[in-house]
Amino acid sequence: MKKRLFVLFAALVLCQCVSAHMPGASPAPEVDLGPIVVSENGEPVEITLDDVGAYHGALEGKNPDVCICCGCTYRALLSGIQEIWGDEIPERSDIGLKCWLISNGSVHAAWYVTGTGPGMDPAYRGEVEFIGVDGVPIASLTQSAIKKNSKARTLESFRFEITQRSSGTSVERTVSGEIFPEGFAEMRKKVKFEKTATPDEIKQFVSDYSATRDAVLQMPDYELFNEVEEPEEEAPDVMGGGIFLALLGVLCVGLIVMHRRQ
Repeated sequence: MKKRLFVLFAALVLCQCVSAHMPGASPAPEVDLGPIVVSENGEPVEITLDDVGAYHGALEGKNPDVCICCGCTYRALLSGIQEIWGDEIPERSDIGLKCWLISNGSVHAAWYVTGTGPGMDPAYRGEVEFIGVDGVPIASLTQSAIKKNSKARTLESFRFEITQRSSGTSVERTVSGEIFPEGFAEMRKKVKFEKTATPDEIKQFVSDYSATRDAVLQMPDYELFNEVEEPEEEAPDVMGGGIFLALLGVLCVGLIVMHRRQ
């Protein structure tokens, strides 16, 4: 997987991308989410968050970077694939995705995992469809279309549908709005698009952005996604513990009796 990144130098000529990185944001935290494991021609391939960040950075002409959208898309795919395939390893070409979150970060993450982006091997190509803010699939994913939909983004845009193409089985992942600070979407527009934010507002937004990205990367699935239930804690094995204590008591009594008879 990582060996293929060298072909991206050619792909960069075709991609007129505007950087989606947030100037001034703190570095992303080190996290171990576990890889997305896919099969290519019978060979397992691990896709890590670092791989996706490297691909995103390469297409941006920047250093490797995991932004909020990149992290949400990766985690939605990781969670959805785990639910659909369980312990099985999916063929990369069998992975389908509908993505309502339109930004460079989400697009690049979706491209990489499904094998549909620039520099990816077409022999293992899955399927990805990007849905605009008007609810209509985006026919031509130009940079202007990405920017238009990114600007109009709402919290409802953080929505993904992961599909097993061979069976049609799908699961949905929507990001909980509780992870975003109050007014985050509006301030993002002022800072990134309208350019009307004051220095203090920019400073606060950069801080909120960093905290939100860290939450996206670190919180458990059941807190990040509305569709994932918190796992139940295992109840203590009262019966098993009682039986053990009873047997232990019998053993102790037996040893005492044997000792007295000696």
